[in-house]
Amino acid sequence: MWYAIQTITGSEEDIIESIRRTVDTEAYEECFLLKREAVWRIQGECRVHVERLFPGYVFVSTQHPREMYQQLKRISSYTKILGKEEEEFYPVSVEEEEFLKDLLNGDQEYTVRLSMAVVDKQGNIAACGAPLEKYLDRVIKKRIRLRYVIIRVHLFGRDREILMGLRLEGDQT
Repeated sequence: MWYAIQTITGSEEDIIESIRRTVDTEAYEECFLLKREAVWRIQGECRVHVERLFPGYVFVSTQHPREMYQQLKRISSYTKILGKEEEEFYPVSVEEEEFLKDLLNGDQEYTVRLSMAVVDKQGNIAACGAPLEKYLDRVIKKRIRLRYVIIRVHLFGRDREILMGLRLEGDQT
């Protein structure tokens, strides 16, 4: 199961490296950061970059959350597995994990890639590819010129807004 580890925003990569160095490999299967591709418009040109999908969170796949918690105590940086300390740990629900895996679309680098989109003359998305195609009904805001939409989903116990990057037909990015 996936578990979310809360840490200080900006230190996610350091925490992943510390976990890989410090925590016994039998305590977890994978430790990763969820990322997304986004588009910056610089001097009229679209440039793709990668940023954190959930700043301040690292994810770990483990069947042994208590052991993982005990070993996380050895890491000097601030980390916390979500749950009631030492009593109960909350895994990412099966539905939430499925949703996140769906967004990743099989990406081995845990990165939500840009969705290819076709926009009509009114500025509406006429067609799009994965991963956005399944979630068009959840779009709450669109900024086509800036190459993104925002979807609202219930995730980790509350409604969250997730920015999804777009690649428009004809883009040179």
